[in-house]
Amino acid sequence: MDGSAFQRMALRSALSMATGRRWLGRFAVCGILLSAGRALCGSASAQPAQTPAFIEAPCDLPNVPARLRPRLQCGTVNVPRDYGHPDAERFALAVAVVRSEQQPALPDPLLYVSGGPGGPLTIYAAYQGAHPFAPGRDLILVDQRGTGRSEPHFCPDLRDDFVNALAEVALGPEVPMRARRRAIFTACRQQAAAQGIDLNDFGTSVTVEDFNSVRQALGVAQWNVFGVSYGTTVAMTVNPPDPLLPRYSSNVAEARRAFFSSCSRDEACAAEFPDLATTYQDALKRLDQAPLPVLLPAELHHPGNHGPLTASSFELVVGRLLYFPKFYPGLPRLITAVHDGDTTLFASSLADLLAQARDPDTGSNFAANAAVDCRDRPRYREPLGEGANIFEQISLYGMCDGWSELGPPPVVPLDTDVPTLVLAGQFDPNATPAASRHVTDLIGPHAQWIEFARSGHSVRAFSPCASKIVAEFVDQPARPLDTSCAGQPAPISFLPRR
Repeated sequence: MDGSAFQRMALRSALSMATGRRWLGRFAVCGILLSAGRALCGSASAQPAQTPAFIEAPCDLPNVPARLRPRLQCGTVNVPRDYGHPDAERFALAVAVVRSEQQPALPDPLLYVSGGPGGPLTIYAAYQGAHPFAPGRDLILVDQRGTGRSEPHFCPDLRDDFVNALAEVALGPEVPMRARRRAIFTACRQQAAAQGIDLNDFGTSVTVEDFNSVRQALGVAQWNVFGVSYGTTVAMTVNPPDPLLPRYSSNVAEARRAFFSSCSRDEACAAEFPDLATTYQDALKRLDQAPLPVLLPAELHHPGNHGPLTASSFELVVGRLLYFPKFYPGLPRLITAVHDGDTTLFASSLADLLAQARDPDTGSNFAANAAVDCRDRPRYREPLGEGANIFEQISLYGMCDGWSELGPPPVVPLDTDVPTLVLAGQFDPNATPAASRHVTDLIGPHAQWIEFARSGHSVRAFSPCASKIVAEFVDQPARPLDTSCAGQPAPISFLPRR
């Protein structure tokens, strides 16, 4: 499929650095943005035997205001469990359509592809309806298979075990904690098998087929695609072979450096927290030599709800806080407090992060995450090496062998003539601006890259400037964009030391 088989897409920063190799065969230069009458990828034999249908159902999504309800349409689309056998059993995918206030809407709606993998999306229909992506166009939200309200629902009783195991890897000796985490993955795999779920029926290539089924069911000829985080992998399958992927720890380290540098250039932050980078490194060294006692959430079941604040847990929490701009004002104070032996702020931040991860409605499905990444990424079948950083320890290394067969690799569409927008956050700990810039260069001259100062992982969600630019781009992708606001965000109001 060549570039003309796509329409246009607005993408957030890619997950990782892309390879220059052009993949050939079934998934060559494959994406989910289609022109009228064209198949998504592959031959007709790979398509469902029956035309997919949208089955409307009452909208019972939370927090939907009365003014939005007339514009909200909910339902399901049944898709084959195995696209190689389209007449076999099916999964029901949850779909929500937020109709544009302008009716009739423009014919090319916008599809939002969520991250994770494993992140729910339809649960946020009320928020997305209040913050339209592209005025005049309908917005389509889909829970990917195994996430949110979409089938299959597997391992729900292990959610807290997955979260606790992640936290405990940073709190205790690496080897036994990783063994316990692997046991949880094994239990989940066994539960899935007992439910008749084939874990080979997952992966980015399958998700792409699912979205094509949704497109057909909704009668959409072509659409615009906005992908966030892992959603960019689905939107245009930007994800290179494993050897070229930068390690998670490298991305986090680059985000920390950018944040510390920003503090040093901010007059108030530099005065209150001189040389924050050195303060952070000193805190790590002290914790490595002598962990501090810290109050832990009761759900972790530590004796007396107290445990060690280790260098790994400190590094992990600081890295996770960089995802969210709401934590930026207090981050220098937290780092300095831990350096000085005060763990109060750390304890509250840890509790906040764990509560988000445990939320059954908004938290990611760890089972679905593994189901996709274990199919997509060969490196996760390898054991974790000695002395690995905490961010590699919490990844899927050593967890995927025996989970499922390795699936088709995601690919990179090279030299496409599709107008493409790539948005990068300066402090993004998951995808560095340099990595997403490299992906933009590989896509070709029709791709535009924009870095947003003082922004984290999900740029559009936190930046009014990014929201405006995305809307303008979708409306007229060939028109030059005014990106001046990207480098002029509101300053961070850093909290004082005390």
